[in-house]
Amino acid sequence: MASKSQEPVKSSGMREASTSPGIPTEESWLQEVLSRRVYHGNESIILVGFFGVGKRTLGLIASAALRRELVDFDVLFEQKTGLAAPEYIAAHGTQSYRELEYKITIDTLEQKRCDCVLVGFFRLARSREHKLLKELSRTNPVIHIKRDRAALLTSWGNEDVKFNKAYDLSNTLYSKCTNFDFFNITQPDQTGSKAPLKLKQTERDFVRFLKAVLGSSTSLLHSSAPLSPSYTHCLEVRLSWLEDSQSDLTQLDSGADAVSLVVDTDTGDLELLSCRICKQLCFLRRLTRAPIIFDIHNVATPLTRSYWELLDIGLRQAPDIVTVSLDYPEEMIDLLRAATVHTKIIGSSNVATSWSQIDTSNMQTLYRQAEIIKCDAIRISSTLTSTVEDFECTRFAHATNRSSKIPLICYDKLRKTSVCFNPILSPVTISSPSTPGLTLRQATKALYSSFVLPPKQFTIVGKSVSYSLSPAMHNAAYEATGMPHLYDSRLIPSISSIQQLLDEEDRAGIGVSLPYKMEIMPLLDSTSLDARHIGAVNTVVIDRELNGEYPRAILKGYNTDYIGVRNCVERNLSPANSATPESSALIIGAGGMARAAVYACRKAGFQNICIYNRTVRHAHDLAAHYDTFSASVPETSLSLVILESLESPWPEHLNQPTVVVSCIPADGITPNEPISFSIPHQWLRSRTGGVFIELAYKPLKTPFMEQVLPMSSRGWIVVDGLEVLVEQGVAQFEIFTKRPAPIHVMRAAVRKKYSKTEADDMGDFSF
Repeated sequence: MASKSQEPVKSSGMREASTSPGIPTEESWLQEVLSRRVYHGNESIILVGFFGVGKRTLGLIASAALRRELVDFDVLFEQKTGLAAPEYIAAHGTQSYRELEYKITIDTLEQKRCDCVLVGFFRLARSREHKLLKELSRTNPVIHIKRDRAALLTSWGNEDVKFNKAYDLSNTLYSKCTNFDFFNITQPDQTGSKAPLKLKQTERDFVRFLKAVLGSSTSLLHSSAPLSPSYTHCLEVRLSWLEDSQSDLTQLDSGADAVSLVVDTDTGDLELLSCRICKQLCFLRRLTRAPIIFDIHNVATPLTRSYWELLDIGLRQAPDIVTVSLDYPEEMIDLLRAATVHTKIIGSSNVATSWSQIDTSNMQTLYRQAEIIKCDAIRISSTLTSTVEDFECTRFAHATNRSSKIPLICYDKLRKTSVCFNPILSPVTISSPSTPGLTLRQATKALYSSFVLPPKQFTIVGKSVSYSLSPAMHNAAYEATGMPHLYDSRLIPSISSIQQLLDEEDRAGIGVSLPYKMEIMPLLDSTSLDARHIGAVNTVVIDRELNGEYPRAILKGYNTDYIGVRNCVERNLSPANSATPESSALIIGAGGMARAAVYACRKAGFQNICIYNRTVRHAHDLAAHYDTFSASVPETSLSLVILESLESPWPEHLNQPTVVVSCIPADGITPNEPISFSIPHQWLRSRTGGVFIELAYKPLKTPFMEQVLPMSSRGWIVVDGLEVLVEQGVAQFEIFTKRPAPIHVMRAAVRKKYSKTEADDMGDFSF
């Protein structure tokens, strides 16, 4: 996300604010709270927190993800003194150590103020360290790392009282001199094949958080933007529901365009609330791919100190979007701009009058306030309870959005009609008898039932798709989200038959299976950049425009096969095997899926790729295709090596592969030619294991998988073809519908359908 323009903060604002209603009289308090986030992105990141919260591990993750130097105080101290900190203290005393610690910190900050990740500094926030860290937080992202008390208490033995005192003091001090919070969720111990992935979830959590801190918001590549007037929805959840062990957390992955954490201003102790919010927002980032909104409800007028404190707690979590009351005093303008520099803002206001009585001057005032603090949308809500007023609210929303520069969210909180037909981020709830409001499925069904949105027909085509799992996967997702679409399959004997299908007026898109992924490209009006680079298409969107009196089909092609492979690589590659310029991948096969696999590995960061195929000429053709690709995209570094035979040694100049992708049918090129070879052991000697991805799923446990599964003790993670199918299907769903996909529904549907079908009756390998 592009950051808002960063104008200088006016120091005079707080002096005037001290006499304004609802603003605390302490001149510096709000300025300290709301002016800490003015930076441009290359400033060094500083991680601080209590002993054992995981600062060093997170520092390593941040350093690798951001390609920044890791500066570890303990390592630096030992380099300068030749002694570890405890040894130095024993030899020279605590006071001498503290003086040297402070000097090293000052010297380091002078030299490493940008493009680094600092860990191990500011362990004890004494007066001068506290002041220094506080000043640092005005110019750099300073992240307070938190963790569950129970996970930390074990290292203190039975000294509960001493621990709690130290823990509470640490949290209090660090909260006053940092500008962001991250909750490091303790990962359960893992055994077996998944053991190397213990830190993988932590890595994903922290990298997503860092991207938000640095201004790269969460977005779903092929879905409509949440703030676009395309009937988007926001799933509202409360802390109490997230913290309830009986809650079905899969509902967070329901297909909503955003997920909102709703917090009331009258929720009690703010220090306890801060820890709860920090923890649950981290869980939200883990459990949903959608953008996260921090939404404060029950806002009093004038705004109280508790409101500003709560807003600060929310901003410390780096949400993608935050709601801000448009009743703010003018003196807060500069501070709000600085505080929300990388977070989108929804300006919120409540209407106490009839919608038909809102005149131009009312709206001009709201828009002026929204423009001043650079709001990305305005939300106006009411509780008027009249059916007539509910319809008027809907009319008002659509009429205003036709001419408004800022998107308008508009609904009556107690009525359902305006919620259904509000075009931007309509609030929906979890599916529960005790939770009032509309679910996403109900709201979506209303839009289609009232003919606001049209139903669509999709088809997967190919020479062997009778038993394709794609229809079951997509239709389950449509049903779960309330869409009346239909996805079916059709056997196509030739490419000319595809053209006939494309001309059918009710067709909105097709999935393309073997052998037409390359043949269909000349029929298309345009293709995505990825599809052009790969040279194959598996997803075609059909739009229609009037050409005189007759509609003309506009065909655009995409490739989601590579997305399926890439997601499985990135999700299952352990931190020890993170892609570097020295990393290598092995592709088995040279057909259309192998093209997608090569591209997926390159997008995942692998520059060295080896190819083995039984017909060597086809392997060379694949390499030649990507040689042309590399020449046309100069900034792309890609080295391809052909393994001529199964006896070929692994190239001496390359590291052993940490990614292996099998791109051939498990039963061979034809049913009469089953696979008769195994992957040579000299190609599987990575000391840290890796990830093996099987694209076939007939049978589900293929001969190659049987070979690699026993190697789990050496760090190899095996991913079956159904998981790749789901990942590419999620991308295809979002291309077809422009809505987020309910992944858990699609995954369950694929596994259920497969379990009901005998492996011998499955069709040939096809995506």
